Amino acid sequence: MIRRSGNFGFIDTGDKVMTFNLNARQTWAPSSIMLSGGYFSGYDYRSVNGVNIIPYGADDDLPGYVDRVLGKFYAGEGIMAKKVGLQWGEGPRLFRPEVTDGGERFFRAWCVDKAVEASLQGVSHFEQMHRCLVDLAHTGGFWVKFTRSRGGRIGLPGKLAKVEHVPVGRVRFVYAGQDVPPTEAVVGDFPNPKQGQMMKYPLFNPSEPLKHAVSLAYFQTYSYNKQHYAVPQFMGAAEWLELAATLAPTLAAYNRNSSAVSLHIESPQSYWDSMEQKLRDYCERTKQPYTQEMLEKCKDEAMEAFAASMTGNKNAGKFMHTSLYFNAEANSFEGWKITPVDKKIKEYIDSQVAICRKAEAAATSGFGLDPALSNLILDTKLGSGSEKLYSLKVYNATETAIPDMLVCRPFQIFIDANFPNSGLRLGLYRSVVEAEKNVNPENRVKANA
Repeated sequence: MIRRSGNFGFIDTGDKVMTFNLNARQTWAPSSIMLSGGYFSGYDYRSVNGVNIIPYGADDDLPGYVDRVLGKFYAGEGIMAKKVGLQWGEGPRLFRPEVTDGGERFFRAWCVDKAVEASLQGVSHFEQMHRCLVDLAHTGGFWVKFTRSRGGRIGLPGKLAKVEHVPVGRVRFVYAGQDVPPTEAVVGDFPNPKQGQMMKYPLFNPSEPLKHAVSLAYFQTYSYNKQHYAVPQFMGAAEWLELAATLAPTLAAYNRNSSAVSLHIESPQSYWDSMEQKLRDYCERTKQPYTQEMLEKCKDEAMEAFAASMTGNKNAGKFMHTSLYFNAEANSFEGWKITPVDKKIKEYIDSQVAICRKAEAAATSGFGLDPALSNLILDTKLGSGSEKLYSLKVYNATETAIPDMLVCRPFQIFIDANFPNSGLRLGLYRSVVEAEKNVNPENRVKANA
């Protein structure tokens, strides 16, 4: 259903409501999505409070989607914290790139420079870098805001005064035109920021770091065939993560709503007919009126006595005997019959657990973290110490260089702008982990526990 007034209107598709604006060529682009469930695929931009922004994923809410998926998956944020911890190591340290005398190998010569470290501490670089690393691990990218010092106004050398992390979910590129690289970004409470609470900034230019008083910069791992924004590397396993997150509530709902009936008891009608006749005879002898409630009360008392003899710890291991007799009127055998109700609980739970294990395996692959390092117990097996040591060495050799480069890049720009001739580099320092057999006995973990 479409309702339009001039160049503004609504489209109600049944599961979402979209607004649109007509431009001079009488084509339209979505300006907002008023209910969740929309998808911006196929549109270059959407208008938010008069600003054309480039949507960030489905519903312009990829960071929110990642938050919801990982928040519901029992191991999601735990694995992410483990991954961030492995990449962080012991935190950022200064170094100088060096090469061995023979030129066979490059290495980092870690060093201390009090002036540079004091300047970095002034912008809380440990805290800011850690936040950037968390966003990078979750979404594949992060935003920072550079603030220039005011010294240039009075003739002093220009410097960068601040480098601040900006939550990745709060920033969107401003649409500059088809096939035109963005030159601005806007900060707001996305995906639905309020009017008057959006701030637009120019994008940081690395070749002119002191050009703008305040600017934004986006650092990301390039996602194949994706423009503008990075995509988390575990997106291919997102549906498995959603499926695994349904196991606990599904079993909780099953326990809450499943039938508690475990036995089905069939009693012969002739038994109750005989009971009714005895009650009528008794009432006739005692000169009191017979009522149907008498028979119903007898039925309740009989079933309560029957249940008491079949349940409880004191009756465990007992058996029951019943006999059949031939009813000539019904032309069949009659008697008490007890049938266990098979609710297939074991099969149901086993199938759900099997699905969860598959989801855990998919999650491990999607996060790019070895199960021995993620603390996931696959097939009831937790990685041994030697497996963890080997996995850690492989991880440090293959999975840390790119995050290290990206997370340190904004603060390396800060160092280069403020200390142009220092020759210093910033990197994440990690201690070399050795096998226990190669460590002196007095320094081993068990000796210091």
